[in-house]
Amino acid sequence: MLKMMMRNIAASSSSYCTIRRCKGMPCLHSNSTLVVFANDYFAFLHSQPFKPIKSTRTQLEQPVRNSPKITTVEDAFNVFDRVLQMRPRPSVVRFTQILGQLAKLKHYSAVITLYNQMGVSGIGPNVYTLNILINCYCHLNQMGFSLSVLGNFFKLGLEPDVFTFTTLINGFLLENRVAEAATLLHKMMRGGNCQPNVVTYGTLVKGFCMKGNNSAAIQLLRKMEEGACKPGLVVYNTIIDSLCKDTLVDDALNLFSEMMCKGISPNVITYTSLINGVCKLGEWKEATRLLNEMVSKNIFPDVFTFSVLVDTLCKEGMVVEAEGVVEMMIQRDIDPDTVTYNSLMDGYCLRGEIGKAQNVFELMLSKGLMVNVVCYNTLINGYCKLKK
Repeated sequence: MLKMMMRNIAASSSSYCTIRRCKGMPCLHSNSTLVVFANDYFAFLHSQPFKPIKSTRTQLEQPVRNSPKITTVEDAFNVFDRVLQMRPRPSVVRFTQILGQLAKLKHYSAVITLYNQMGVSGIGPNVYTLNILINCYCHLNQMGFSLSVLGNFFKLGLEPDVFTFTTLINGFLLENRVAEAATLLHKMMRGGNCQPNVVTYGTLVKGFCMKGNNSAAIQLLRKMEEGACKPGLVVYNTIIDSLCKDTLVDDALNLFSEMMCKGISPNVITYTSLINGVCKLGEWKEATRLLNEMVSKNIFPDVFTFSVLVDTLCKEGMVVEAEGVVEMMIQRDIDPDTVTYNSLMDGYCLRGEIGKAQNVFELMLSKGLMVNVVCYNTLINGYCKLKK
């Protein structure tokens, strides 16, 4: 029965939803086939003769420690139902663990369905349960429901924590509502009860950078420096990368120097962003200096660093040099990825060497690398230029 119903599941992350109450908790009703499946599944299970699982507390804890890893929606529903039938029934912690594992697999609609079943079964949520639920709604671009869950915290006498508000800020950013995300952060800062942490600040910094608002990101960085929550490497890396992408390399290098003076050590991500920035400006000497500097600090280039170099060299028509970088990667046991090879293909196509580009394409296939639409477009454009 379960397998038959599972075949009817359609992956749906954005279906029409309404809220109803399940023993004091908000439940999601949806017209998605996932919810139809869940309702049928639980109806089927509850129609069977009930045989409670008797166990001592020690036996009860065994499924928590030794439960199979949840890798599919079917796994989650099976484990959930097994735990639901245990007597005495496990605490909300066990059910929350199941929801958490499923959320990590990005099956957000399924998490909401299981949460609703918890409400039907009279299992009240804790802070962690509601945080998971908010996160799922945020990823489904349903901020209205996320904010409804926030209201439910207070109705249940629970206190939202910094993760709650950080998740909501991220949800606003996912919907490109940067102003509302910033407003929520300011409310946290003024409220006093739940102060933002470095992850909260970093989330909003990333949002500003994604919008190309580097000045707002830097202003937020300065606020962090003035307060108790000092910016870390991730925040600096985010802004440096954004500045480099906008070719504001001098500003990025100044921020890099400032970071170093404060005792924050750069990593390969920092240097890769800077190298990408200077390469875009054709500043090869500076790129070489940064490469030598990072190696001298025992920070070795990774596939992303090398891919930046290959891409820049190919766009400058320096394909022979790009081939040398790829050879260097292989010698260092760093496998070129799809991005690396596509840059090389593009370089060959720009020179009219379509045969070499085709060879790279076939090499990618032989290595089992993902050949995406960019790769095909590169090759097609190459053939079109030669009118083949």
